[in-house]
Amino acid sequence: MSTAAIPLVPGIPSEHQPTTGSAPGWPLVLYFHHVHPDVRHYTALTPREFALGMERVLAEFDPYEPSDLLAGGGPRRPERPTVLVTFDDGYRDNFVHARPILDRLGVRAVFFVCTALLGQRSDQPRADHLTREECELLAADGHAIGAHTRTHPHLDRIPDEVARKESLDSLADIADWFGPGPARLFAYPYGGIPEQPGLPEDVLAFGTVRSPARPWGADPQSIRRTYLPSGATETWDGLVRHWRDRWTPGAPRH
Repeated sequence: MSTAAIPLVPGIPSEHQPTTGSAPGWPLVLYFHHVHPDVRHYTALTPREFALGMERVLAEFDPYEPSDLLAGGGPRRPERPTVLVTFDDGYRDNFVHARPILDRLGVRAVFFVCTALLGQRSDQPRADHLTREECELLAADGHAIGAHTRTHPHLDRIPDEVARKESLDSLADIADWFGPGPARLFAYPYGGIPEQPGLPEDVLAFGTVRSPARPWGADPQSIRRTYLPSGATETWDGLVRHWRDRWTPGAPRH
């Protein structure tokens, strides 16, 4: 099925459309921010929507285990269509609402957290962050905790040395708390990737729909992620089928 056969999601700019999934043969990577009954955001779903969306995705894709990302030896293509679930920013509703749904569905996710914002609490969900203890409980469940800078700046809009410090300090925080491991995980805030990210070579770094769908082995620090658009559940079935149709086991290995 071609991209043209999929209707564009209304109200979303062309550069932010979720239609393009991942490079053929590589894991589909989804990103979310909130799973909350009241938050309105393009990657925020209610708990009911999140459960329904994940069930639909899992009908076509097997869960991709975060432990496979940390096994070392570089990124490897799976033998079957798989999906990696990720969450950005480290909001507390990920723990309260998403965690039990993930557990019921047998999915282990990557939670990219802003390490200097952990523990900040608020009545506003968009400013209510996970604690270190909650991150440790997620890790004990088998989820992975990745770095998302310390304070969530636009890395592509600030001086290079400041951007590198934000990124490297957050990676160091994660290593101190959860161990360095043979590989580390990072996600760029807002999907903005500096011309010179300055990340260590062993880091797998994830973008958003602003990144092209290239094989992980060819571009391991600009991995494309896509999403189930909030407020457009009628498009999900077509999106999931399209993502699945693009997964081809015979695609060239990189």
